[in-house]
Amino acid sequence: MDVLSSTPVTLWVDFEAPQGLVIPDVGSVTYTLYDGTSAPLIVEEGLTPEAEATGVSISIAAIHQTIAPDRSFERRQAVVTYVAEGRSYQKRVAYRVIELPAHTVTPANVRAYLGINEDELRDDEVDLFAASLQVEALFGKEQFEAALSSGTIREVRATRAVVLAAAQLLFPSLRYRIAQAKTDGTLKFERLKDNSAFEGLVAATTDELLGIALEMGYVAPDTGAPPILFIGTISIDPITGRAPATSVGG
Repeated sequence: MDVLSSTPVTLWVDFEAPQGLVIPDVGSVTYTLYDGTSAPLIVEEGLTPEAEATGVSISIAAIHQTIAPDRSFERRQAVVTYVAEGRSYQKRVAYRVIELPAHTVTPANVRAYLGINEDELRDDEVDLFAASLQVEALFGKEQFEAALSSGTIREVRATRAVVLAAAQLLFPSLRYRIAQAKTDGTLKFERLKDNSAFEGLVAATTDELLGIALEMGYVAPDTGAPPILFIGTISIDPITGRAPATSVGG
């Protein structure tokens, strides 16, 4: 979960236990908020859930969502402690504090590229922030930021690169997560029926991202592709033992 810098956030925490959700004892719920160095920002703040509630919301003020000037993001962890029927439990919720991104890519853009639905890939499973950092590392920070504010075809291409990088981050699990077939009465829909279809998607994404990088001034090494372009490449299929894609171009 990403939270914009200097904005408040409300977290929801379920009171989980090995046996399922529980109702905590009255007055037993507290939380501590830690920054990216594990230093506490808020210590054992009391929380008051509604009566018979199996979860609680935590409101964290904007003052706790700031980033040091030399950092791209900072981590936060809220550790909630509670007691139910005399037994103590803990639940941890983590999130990132980030600046407003310069691109306009949304999870829907990534789903559209992959051709999958929201019920197969939720918004919070698409890591656009990590994707933008990967593209920034590939293009160079100044080049990337300049492209995203250029108002030219370079902005369109840099935005496309974020979509491609986000798709690459999903490839290792995508093959096994999306539906292989859906049946609705007499209608049947199938995708990625064989390995070659997935290999083609991996290869096309890699090739296009490399092409955009070269447009932006990236100088390819004499051998191989830059490390970012192998993020989504699956070297060995754990089920079949096959190698879906082993080089740029599949």
